[in-house]
Amino acid sequence: MRPVGRTAGTADRVLLLAAVWAVLSVLLGFLGAAVHGPAWLLWPTGIGAAATSAYACRVAADDALGAARVFWRRMMIGLVVLTTGTVEHASRTLLAGHPTSMDLFAATCYISAVACAVHAMLRLPRAPRSWRANLANFLDVAVVGVAGSLVTSHFLSSTAVPAATGTLAAAMSLIVLITACAATLAVIRVGVMGAGPVHGPALWFLAPIGLLAPASWMLTPWTAGRPYLSATAMTMIPLGLMFAFAARSQVRAQRRPAQPVDQRRARRWRGISVVPIAAITVTAVLLVSVTLRLGYLPADLAGGSVVLTTLVVIRQLAALSDNTRLTDQLQDQANHDDLTGLPNRRMFAATLHRRTAPATVAVCDLDGFGILNDRLGDERGDALLRAAAARITETFGADAFVARLLGDEFGVLIPGDQDHQGERLVRAFRLPLQVDGHDLLVTVTVGVAAGRDEVVPDLLRRAELALKAAKRAGANHYQEHTPDLDQTAQHDADLAAALRRGLDMGEFQLAYQPIVELPGGRITGVEALIRWYPDGGAPVSPVEFIPIAEQSGLILDLGLWVIETACADAARWQQRHGANAPRVNINVSARQLLDPDLPDQVASTMARYRLDPEKITLEITETAVFGGGAALNTVRELRDLGVGVALDDFGTGQSSLTLLRTCPVTTLKVDKSFIDELNGTAEQEAIATSLSTIAATLGLRAVAEGVETKAQAVRLEALGYRYAQGYYFARPGPAALIDTALDLQHAVQQ
Repeated sequence: MRPVGRTAGTADRVLLLAAVWAVLSVLLGFLGAAVHGPAWLLWPTGIGAAATSAYACRVAADDALGAARVFWRRMMIGLVVLTTGTVEHASRTLLAGHPTSMDLFAATCYISAVACAVHAMLRLPRAPRSWRANLANFLDVAVVGVAGSLVTSHFLSSTAVPAATGTLAAAMSLIVLITACAATLAVIRVGVMGAGPVHGPALWFLAPIGLLAPASWMLTPWTAGRPYLSATAMTMIPLGLMFAFAARSQVRAQRRPAQPVDQRRARRWRGISVVPIAAITVTAVLLVSVTLRLGYLPADLAGGSVVLTTLVVIRQLAALSDNTRLTDQLQDQANHDDLTGLPNRRMFAATLHRRTAPATVAVCDLDGFGILNDRLGDERGDALLRAAAARITETFGADAFVARLLGDEFGVLIPGDQDHQGERLVRAFRLPLQVDGHDLLVTVTVGVAAGRDEVVPDLLRRAELALKAAKRAGANHYQEHTPDLDQTAQHDADLAAALRRGLDMGEFQLAYQPIVELPGGRITGVEALIRWYPDGGAPVSPVEFIPIAEQSGLILDLGLWVIETACADAARWQQRHGANAPRVNINVSARQLLDPDLPDQVASTMARYRLDPEKITLEITETAVFGGGAALNTVRELRDLGVGVALDDFGTGQSSLTLLRTCPVTTLKVDKSFIDELNGTAEQEAIATSLSTIAATLGLRAVAEGVETKAQAVRLEALGYRYAQGYYFARPGPAALIDTALDLQHAVQQ
């Protein structure tokens, strides 16, 4: 293949050469009229134009690949044959000294050239189409063919074209005309059905190619009295220009990068073929003009118009049928889930809103599906969802309306106000699900709501409220809707709005509780604890507003504010107290760990305050990282920043020694429940003792939480704990109070 830039330049020069032949032909025509030139006057430019068209195909083939290159090579072979016939025809004219008609050799060359062109176009590969699409394309081509026949026949009947002399000449002329029409239909067929690998505009430059032979025939009366003009030679000029423009278009398209498809334009023109519309328009204009001129419509045009109208009606009916079918498919896709084939939330809600008869709605979630999906992979996760959908459908039978609402959440609409539907669904999942030849035991948590009349459209919302309540209580059980849940939902919505306003109005503060070293009680760190004072009044417990912040997503903004404020205080302590500055522990929620931007936010905040990462420890819960996945990856990225990682309330969640190996932990914060059992029996102290030993063995800091008495502090020190936190040492207080305590501690050490 030639270099792209060289090929493009060659294509431009070929077009210039074709234009030169055209200009010379015009000049020679005027010269012949002035001096009564010889019969062969225009044949040299005609031969040159034909040869130029063959060379143009070679240039396009050199730059193309695959099927496009084969197409242009086939066209080049046909044009070489055409040029050969043109040379032979010109030679006979030169030897005879007067215009000559087409002989068998020239006609064979012309017909062979047209056959090559038709073969090249029909052999272009195209994407597989349905029988409906093939029918539509056939009708489009038929419409164009009938319309073209009407226009051509009328033009020929209205034009004085002398009959070809001799039986052979007449037969050859007829065959050339028929093959030319075949070429025209082939171009139109390819244009309607798609050009495939060939550049579309390049192919449309060749669209009039089949009209050249009829044009030559129709030019014969005009050239009869002008022997220096040849209709065949004259038609070679536009042939050269067509192929030169087509080759240049193909080469230019090869140079340009692929452009994204304009989807809006594609949708607008989908199913619309411009060529048949143009053909019908031209035919309509012809019929109107003939009727106005003659006062009646000739029988041949009337019959052709009936055929054309019939084809158009069939085409429109096919298009309407396709549109109806596609609309139904889109409607079905809009109302069904692709994965399970079940109705989706949209259809479930619409069905519920149309119903007034008594009904029961159950909404269930697969317990721990996210963890299972991460462990099994997306393919098995999808198979699990399909198996769960089949189990639910099988459980409630054909009378129930089962839908996939979202993710691993399914909804069931059961006729009648029936009891125990939640229990029925929980019980159905006590048997394992068959997933790719494996048994998987998956439990569900269910929310149920029942009602009649105007309550029915609201049952989905009520069932989902019950589901949320069931999730808060734990997995593998069900909860029925009660009026209290509506009140709780309204309270939660009001609280979420108040949280947003509170964050914007600066109603949040941080309190710090010291973490001390045993036995002396020296402050080595502090835990940042958020406090909310709505409108400057009484504080709201974090136990109440943190879950609402999690549900509403406000925890991300709230957590970012905590990180910003705590880092600002830590930087100030670092600057003021130097090496004696306390390490600041910041709580990070499970929802924050799923935010991929969290590590960058922490890094940028520490950089902005020029804070030593060793002065920051992020506290996470065991449950947040127990399942691994994105949360655990985020923790690893945070640890790579140099900050510490503490497991908060260790021993009360989904504790696993494997977690201490997979999660980059630096600190274990032992839950208060184990501290409360100190100074009792050996059995009661066993867990606290074991956790201290494990931490020491793994090189982790163990911090005892919730220390409230001196006896507990003494016993912890005896068990090997070096750090503790609790009301016995200090209650949470503002940053200024920590400053005072640090100053006093420094003064005592002096």
